[in-house]
Amino acid sequence: MKSSIQLFLLFILSNYCFGQHLMIDPQGHSSLVRGVAFSNDNSKLVSVSEDKTIRIWDLRNNELEETLWGTYAKGKEGRYNTLSMHPKKNMIAAAGYLPNNEIRIIDLNNSSQTASFIGHTNVITDLSFSPDGQWLCSASADKTVKLWYVPYLKSTKTNFTLSIDEFQDLVYSVDFSKDGTKIVCASFDGSIKLYQLNATKDKATLLNTWETFEPVTKIKFSSNHIIAGTSKGKVFIYSPKGEEEAVIPSAKGYITTIDLPESEDECLIVDSKGNLTIYNTSNWLKNKFIPAEKGIISAARFANNTNKYVVYAKGVEGMLSIYDIEKEKNILQFESDGMSNKRIGRSEGKRFALSVNHKKRQPYNKVFDFEKLVMELNVEKQSEYEMPVIEGQGITLRKINAYTLQIGSSKVINDKNRDKAINAYCFTPKGNVIVSSGNSLKLYNQSAQLVKEFHGHSASVITAHVSKDGRYLISSSDDQTTKLWNIETGELLASLFVSLHNEWVCWSPKGYYHASAGGEKYIGWLESKGIGELSNYYSVNFADKRYHKKEVLIKIIEMGSFDQAINALGLKKVDPEELVKQQPRIEWVSPNLHTQLRGTDLVKVDATITSKSQLKTAKILVDGRPKSIDLNAVSEVSGLYSYQIKEEFKTHHDQMKVQIFAENEFAKITSKPRSISKINPENTLSDVGFDIEALMSSITKTQKSTQNIYLLSIGISNYNDKTLNLNYADKDALAISDIYRKQANGKLFNEVFVKELTNEEAKKENILSGFQWLSKNATSDDLAVVFIASHGLNWENNFYVIPHDVDLKDVDKSAVKWADCANVMTQLPSQVLLYVDACNSGQLGVNIAHSDNTESIRSLSSDENGVIIMSGSTGKESSLESSEWQHGAFTAAIIDGLGEGKADYSGDQIISLRELDLYIAMKVEELTKGKQHPTTQKPSTISVVNVGEMIPQ
Repeated sequence: MKSSIQLFLLFILSNYCFGQHLMIDPQGHSSLVRGVAFSNDNSKLVSVSEDKTIRIWDLRNNELEETLWGTYAKGKEGRYNTLSMHPKKNMIAAAGYLPNNEIRIIDLNNSSQTASFIGHTNVITDLSFSPDGQWLCSASADKTVKLWYVPYLKSTKTNFTLSIDEFQDLVYSVDFSKDGTKIVCASFDGSIKLYQLNATKDKATLLNTWETFEPVTKIKFSSNHIIAGTSKGKVFIYSPKGEEEAVIPSAKGYITTIDLPESEDECLIVDSKGNLTIYNTSNWLKNKFIPAEKGIISAARFANNTNKYVVYAKGVEGMLSIYDIEKEKNILQFESDGMSNKRIGRSEGKRFALSVNHKKRQPYNKVFDFEKLVMELNVEKQSEYEMPVIEGQGITLRKINAYTLQIGSSKVINDKNRDKAINAYCFTPKGNVIVSSGNSLKLYNQSAQLVKEFHGHSASVITAHVSKDGRYLISSSDDQTTKLWNIETGELLASLFVSLHNEWVCWSPKGYYHASAGGEKYIGWLESKGIGELSNYYSVNFADKRYHKKEVLIKIIEMGSFDQAINALGLKKVDPEELVKQQPRIEWVSPNLHTQLRGTDLVKVDATITSKSQLKTAKILVDGRPKSIDLNAVSEVSGLYSYQIKEEFKTHHDQMKVQIFAENEFAKITSKPRSISKINPENTLSDVGFDIEALMSSITKTQKSTQNIYLLSIGISNYNDKTLNLNYADKDALAISDIYRKQANGKLFNEVFVKELTNEEAKKENILSGFQWLSKNATSDDLAVVFIASHGLNWENNFYVIPHDVDLKDVDKSAVKWADCANVMTQLPSQVLLYVDACNSGQLGVNIAHSDNTESIRSLSSDENGVIIMSGSTGKESSLESSEWQHGAFTAAIIDGLGEGKADYSGDQIISLRELDLYIAMKVEELTKGKQHPTTQKPSTISVVNVGEMIPQ
């Protein structure tokens, strides 16, 4: 009976770790979402997950706003089970498999934990605030229900006011009555108990008990009903007096959600098989059905004060969708950038083919070379890569059942609880056997004796393989990593994460890494703080000068040992904890974390930066655009350098973010954003807050402004050196100019100013003058757009754009240094969007072919430089052009997506950067048959960017 919901019930074994730990941040949930809640004004969504994170989503900007990290723990410990939003304050309670069975009280205004409630002796299964917000009720696997007085929120609280222990099995769900005087509790013993609370909430009188004879997984207390769902999919409706009014037997799986809107005229019932059904509460007949692909729906909720919208969490990878019931469509969707690899094929050396897909048994679609740390995004010959070997020396490996593997006359038998089911298996070149399972990765000999266990994955190990020389084991897991091991010693050498956007990062357990441009955002150091405090998370690039060492990671893999590699290179080991101590600190006086401007456009920045070493750079970032800070105003006291920042500027937008960036010789920091909003009497949150679609569309309304575009469009098909000629680069530049000219005098943009440089006009001198034209004209209110279609090359550790008059015998003097262009773009006060298709390197000769602009893009799109980059290809790929399209593939996709409006997926007549990025990626892959992969890099400091609007054709 209980086995059907094992996914939702796990018992706690304390195994918490303090200090610094490397973590993946896939920019979204990577496991089951166990709780969702709208903020009281519906502008935010909060979700908790078994991936041990709390994530806050901004519905206005359709983006992940912040991630809150708990204490690092191995295995299941640290997972969240439940979430409750305070009915009056911007505050949540969250709990699950936390240390000491802690209930965390978190203030969302400053993203900090304000208190802990400690008193349960086992996993917390459910939480519910009273309607007045004064009390919190908790249910637990310790078979008790406890009540806590919420106003005492200053420290760890161990004194609950009431504990009810009248259950024979764990209590899985609780809820308050609408007047807060009663609670109803549901248990796995099959019982539902209704209690009357006294005024001080320290006594409870049992009023009624209902027996369902099966575990009850969800309970809801409405004004007129008690609604209970069970593990077998039945839903019972009772009156508070005790009568059974109805039974709904039609659910397909156990009940995960029961929710009602404020009106209570409807009831949302969700089962684990993916069925979301809305019933009419007057007769309990089906009213509406929300279509969702089959798969587990782990949580769902109505939006506040409306029955128009429902949010639901789907699948083991934690996708969130907001569904518009009236329009019968999903209007917002949030998901992780990560995905698990499903297959591994081996080639020569350390080259392995991967299948990073939603489904199993799909063709290989990527190749990673652990010798060169290079990702190839096109697998031309599937047959080049060998599948895992399951036959050898007259023995065939055969899985007898989910937990047993036959090796000749011997058997490997997995422990059902410790190892879980067997997923994959293969021979090593030495004749040993690798077994990948739900909770283990092990090496056996042919007698089924355990030789070695490999520790490092945090979820089910899907598949594994061994290099041809037998030195390396490679494995992939549902934790979204692929790991490389020294098979002889068991040492984990490197981990690989690949995003849905073809970004990747590869790192050693000690933090040395290499990545595609932007890929480093997916890993970071977690600094655990212990009970009562959330952990600090530092993106790994906070100390990139110490950790971004491609050559070190290559040496670790080559030698099969971290210690041997460090010794061979003569390096000192880097302690991340010491680097964190060296990081500059920022203390704010103003603006506040959330500031509203009334009757003024003036923003005052007052802050202090302190550092143990002198700062190299400091900048104020306004909506991601950097403004340098004078570092001469510095004082030194007790070995600390102190920099006072006092700035004033006007805001011309209704919404704005302000941050500070600071860097010393050891580390850097970008502060959390300070959100500033202007109060507009004609369009306030009170008008649109409960209408999610109106909230989203308010962006478009408020951004109707006098913003101008300054476009520098460069395209070179004809060169002095005829061997370099392209076919359509000049036409690409002219087409982009035409697209943006049509954006003039619209909803988003006012005037559009264009400087075109094509063919003979695109000499080095003119290109540099074009960038100076941008510098002289673009203001903080404007959008600067740069389009470059040309050859690009790396020469003596510098990247160059090839002008019409280049002399390949003297590249440094005759080509345009990328650094010169980048310097102008980073200094512009306006927002900057760069389209670059400067990777047409195939015709530049053997010595300089296949140039790689990865590091140039990484630097320019960093937080401190703030340039948005859409690149036509990735890494060393060549950009393709064709007579069929009469353009390069990248430009052809821009013409379709932006020029013809095909990227307007939302149907709001506005094309966002995210929409254009999605369209271009799919279109270019289609046009080039997977040979070219565009990439977009947006600094984390920049939120929504609208790149154009639908123009009538």
